[in-house]
Amino acid sequence: MKGTFLIIILSLFTFSCGLKEDITKKDSPTSGKTNLFYDEGLTLHVKNQIYTFQTTYKYADIVLRTSNEKACIEALYNDSTKVIAISRELTEKELTQFKAKNIFPQTSIVAGDAIAFIVSKTFNDSTISIKELTELLKGNDSTFIPGQHINIVFDNANSGSTRQLKDSLVVLEKFGKNCTALNNTTELIKAISVNPKSIGVCDYAWLSDKDDNTTKEFLKTIKILAVSKNNNEIAYMPDQSNIATKNYPLCRSISIIRRSAEFSLGKGIETFIAGPTGQLMFLKQGLPPNRQEERLIELDMTPLK
Repeated sequence: MKGTFLIIILSLFTFSCGLKEDITKKDSPTSGKTNLFYDEGLTLHVKNQIYTFQTTYKYADIVLRTSNEKACIEALYNDSTKVIAISRELTEKELTQFKAKNIFPQTSIVAGDAIAFIVSKTFNDSTISIKELTELLKGNDSTFIPGQHINIVFDNANSGSTRQLKDSLVVLEKFGKNCTALNNTTELIKAISVNPKSIGVCDYAWLSDKDDNTTKEFLKTIKILAVSKNNNEIAYMPDQSNIATKNYPLCRSISIIRRSAEFSLGKGIETFIAGPTGQLMFLKQGLPPNRQEERLIELDMTPLK
């Protein structure tokens, strides 16, 4: 009898281990394994969102792949990943290319974002206009501050920020010789902090959460320029309020894009970030969520005795 009982216990143990392994490997919205490619500018928010997701769903194994916007889209197209996070939706041209391979990407806009322009603490000015930015990007580097040559430094040559400025401000032209690019935002912050004649271009998502230790360290050595649409108009800072109202001139939207409509871990990631918990996290970390939960407040209007 003892032998039979021991065999039953061992069988149950083996079965439970196998069941756990099967759950871990099963690709569902709350389990399985997937790569998530994301634009480096979104690092702080993506890491916090995925950490919370994996804390909630223990059988989800998500490998984060820091990249740039261009490489993220290529990874999605080449099936190196099933889901990406970038600061825009796919263009019509890109969608056509996907559809030519019988791929129909699914997109959820999850939060507002913006391009930030950073300078050293000793930089001579605190505001800049779109017209002045455009001239600097075209290579007219002494027009902003007469007699001083100002360099523009991007976080990455293929980042979403670089692409957006090219598409919106320097259409059909090349960036000027005063424009250069580094590899990531950390390198950019270090370079700008010691150069009083350079303006850095990065994703505001790195600077939105004033309680984050990395952001605190960044803001010790640089400051953010306020931007106006035209000279002599009100200049706005890229903050949660001005992004939500679109008063800041260079806003954008964070998108979670899946390769297909499959009911998979990619779907779970998208649903979580677009859902109440993910949206609240954006709100608390300084970005306007795409959807805010309604708050119903009941007032008792009975006169006090």
